[in-house]
Amino acid sequence: MEIPVIDLKGLAGDESARSRTMAQLHEACKDWGFFWLENHGVDAAIMEDVKRFVHGHYEEHLEAKFHASDLARNLDAADAGQVDWEAAYSIQHRPTTNIADFPEISPPTRELLDTYIAQTVALAELLAECMSLNLGLDAGHIRRALAPPTVGTKFAMYPACPRPEVVWGLRAHTDAGGIVIMLQDEAVGGLEFLRGEYWVPVAPCGGSRVFVDIGDQIEVVSGGAYRSAVHRVAVGTEGRRLSMATFYNPGVDAVVAPAREAPPEYPGPYRFGDYLEHYHRTKFGDKAARFQAFKKRFHK
Repeated sequence: MEIPVIDLKGLAGDESARSRTMAQLHEACKDWGFFWLENHGVDAAIMEDVKRFVHGHYEEHLEAKFHASDLARNLDAADAGQVDWEAAYSIQHRPTTNIADFPEISPPTRELLDTYIAQTVALAELLAECMSLNLGLDAGHIRRALAPPTVGTKFAMYPACPRPEVVWGLRAHTDAGGIVIMLQDEAVGGLEFLRGEYWVPVAPCGGSRVFVDIGDQIEVVSGGAYRSAVHRVAVGTEGRRLSMATFYNPGVDAVVAPAREAPPEYPGPYRFGDYLEHYHRTKFGDKAARFQAFKKRFHK
């Protein structure tokens, strides 16, 4: 199966090119829940600089700690399939930032990250506008539904593992929030998305492409027209894999609901912070069961 690749250059073209690009985006959101983007407005040189930072920061600050961790030293005792083989940390960007928790990140690198995030947020808001229009809503509907947004980035490295059969890099789950924009490793694969009954591998990718997936809140707002996709990360015995995922999510006090009358399995209206609390307890479980239990709890 070929994962959709959408060239956003068409949005700036004539009416025919724009209509074609919008249709491609609609089909990707409706039938896949994940896709590649080209000509998306995020500067390729900045993307490469950010990747270099992630690799260097891991080598200097995380690699030794990871291999000295209880998981790495006691892998034979791991609960098979129930642990995640990853070295990861998160930086919040908006509405407030926790960058002060990372004093080792230099001022020039902070400026680099700020520039990257500004461009990534602009892309997420463009996608939100296009999704809204494709759903027959006004252009600002999804942005308003997620407002005020929170933006954060998970920086993850998946080291080579001597016993990949007993762990996942990250267990299967959907993402809780809105729109996720990812930079992927150029050489090492491992990310897999579930489409129907089949796991679709996301191949390593160089160049300037970014990868996008849809979170649970887009599924709710769309009333199931767009669906968040289950995904996981497998690890191997050779190479380490970089992943950098920026989450454009609702604020914790944002009130989320289907835009129109929706199938009965969808909750809403509800406070996103309440959903997030429920999600953290059920992240690696079945999404439909999560929606059902959350609706029962908050909509009696």
